[in-house]
Amino acid sequence: MTISLPVRRAEGVASRRFFELALLDNRYPALHGMRVLAIASFVQHELTIFLAPHADIPVGVRWAEGWLTAMFGMDLFFILSGFLIGSQLLRAIESSGSQRVRAFYLRRALRTIPLYYALLTLFALATHLTAAQRRHLWLEYALLSNYRFPFASGDLVMPWGWSLALVEHFYLTVPLIFFLLWKLKSDRARLSALCVAWGSALVVRLALLLRHPNWSERQLYDYVYCRTHARFDTFLAGIAVAYVHHRWHEPIARWLHDPRARAALAMPSLACLWLLVHPWMFGWGGVRLMDVFAWGTLTSIMYAGFILLVLNDSGGWIRDGLSAPIFRVLASVGYGVYLTYLPLCERIIVPVSRSLLKSWHWPSALVWPLALGSLLFAALCIAYVLHMLIERPCSRLSASPYSKSGTGSTSSA
Repeated sequence: MTISLPVRRAEGVASRRFFELALLDNRYPALHGMRVLAIASFVQHELTIFLAPHADIPVGVRWAEGWLTAMFGMDLFFILSGFLIGSQLLRAIESSGSQRVRAFYLRRALRTIPLYYALLTLFALATHLTAAQRRHLWLEYALLSNYRFPFASGDLVMPWGWSLALVEHFYLTVPLIFFLLWKLKSDRARLSALCVAWGSALVVRLALLLRHPNWSERQLYDYVYCRTHARFDTFLAGIAVAYVHHRWHEPIARWLHDPRARAALAMPSLACLWLLVHPWMFGWGGVRLMDVFAWGTLTSIMYAGFILLVLNDSGGWIRDGLSAPIFRVLASVGYGVYLTYLPLCERIIVPVSRSLLKSWHWPSALVWPLALGSLLFAALCIAYVLHMLIERPCSRLSASPYSKSGTGSTSSA
């Protein structure tokens, strides 16, 4: 018996749909490219740390590993989260007059929690836990791992989950932030309130540093870099950029037609970048004061201008490059990459790379890029499987009432 052509076509379409991703909202395509670059920076950062004692890593890569990726990439991820979530809530308020808080919480929970819990449980069951890990496991399930020394060896099962905990704290509080903002009646008052709240995070970091001037850099990371009460300014910066873009997108786009306007918007970002790559200017009392300013303040200013420029500079080559369709695909599985790349790096890629360096005497110039490419490819493959098994089914359980785009997206940021 032969199968008719329409039936074959229908089967082919069904097969393709079975393997399709639940793609992220495509309202701001350039931001997918920025998200992918941020995730790639995390991967490169950790790989370089593990390989540095065994390989002759190029000087430029070592420098980038220390500054341009460790904090720049993470802060970019936080600011993008603030922008995208802020934009969603602004559209919800504009379209319905309500944030639709219940739908917001449900969608956020289904987007992030199931995959995190699945992997945390898998790692907890599949590995031999230390006494400290067993004692602190409840903190990881409660999404409080950023308050338990993520950089201390052997304390947590998924120490890299500290950033997810910080993001979840933001998700919990952002409806309250918008509720308070809408108690104010003017754009100026709302933006002023956001700026004051944003600046208060720097005050918190300075107060912590003044109270503990002898903290080591490791302690500064544990007590300042990872903790929500000292790192919320990046999310507020994202909300502020979302508010400005939402309210004045068209005037900003017209203004940026002038090359001088683009230069004026880019200058603060470039000035902050220059400060961030000259950390020795801020040495003070044996503790790097630069960290306090870099972790949220300078990075917020730098990325705020850059995001507005990318979103509103129509026809710019940077925007076009970041908007390439492949970035949307990669960003849609980026969460799985972030949750799985570190175990892959520690347990497979780094041991193999060390063997190639020591036993086989392969040159570092070959091993490092080969290791990076292998790590990214392996993490993407595993993330795709996890997306199909966990993320895509969860995305279908809750259809967002305010994040639908005209491009057929099925998942929000």
